[in-house]
Amino acid sequence: MSNNQFESHMDQLKKSDIYSYITSLKKPCYESTLLRIAYPDTDIPQCNTLELYQHHFILFNYLYRLQKEFAQKGKYLHVHFMRTQLLNYPKTGHCRFFDDVNNRFCNENCESDDNYCEFHREKVGDKEIDALSIRYFYLDTENYYKLDENTAELFVKGTWEILGNYKNFKESFKILKISETNDLEYIKKNFRKLAKEYHPDHGAESAEKFFKINNAYRLLMKIIPLMKMEKKNKAKN
Repeated sequence: MSNNQFESHMDQLKKSDIYSYITSLKKPCYESTLLRIAYPDTDIPQCNTLELYQHHFILFNYLYRLQKEFAQKGKYLHVHFMRTQLLNYPKTGHCRFFDDVNNRFCNENCESDDNYCEFHREKVGDKEIDALSIRYFYLDTENYYKLDENTAELFVKGTWEILGNYKNFKESFKILKISETNDLEYIKKNFRKLAKEYHPDHGAESAEKFFKINNAYRLLMKIIPLMKMEKKNKAKN
């Protein structure tokens, strides 16, 4: 699919204004604030569901690209729909585990080369893989085109994946190299294994493979809970 629409939409983004705002932040900000800065000429609350999804996707694509840019400068851009903020990484010898709830680094003294304290070292692996999944969902431009006007409302309600992607749902198990299962922990475990094997930083071929794996994983993690809920509701009735 052509990226012309995506690139055209990206060109509308007020990148310099977003950059300036983020670097001036003293406390976390909401996505709604960033959207107003990103699209000053657009009445965001009046957008239809599809337009909202596309604006959101473009903004987060840019934020995750900024995240990598800031990391090279020793800063961490935490991207979240309620708590986006730019922070300095802790100094060498202090734990870099980021607490999403309290929006801060652990910062405890540590002697390890990976800059994680003993308590957080075991937790960081899975956390980084989950963050990687979210980041590369937005960096995969194909996900910008996933919806159309007829499916946007269903997507928001959480039923679009089931109604419109049953074939992809079945295919996702093959991509993740697992038999059909509703065990989310097993799916997570296998995804983390494949994500490490095909990490996008390993090259273009691995990145392409990871995009497919990541989309399959996120689709299953969305559909399976919905299917369980639907089954539970039917049982009640």
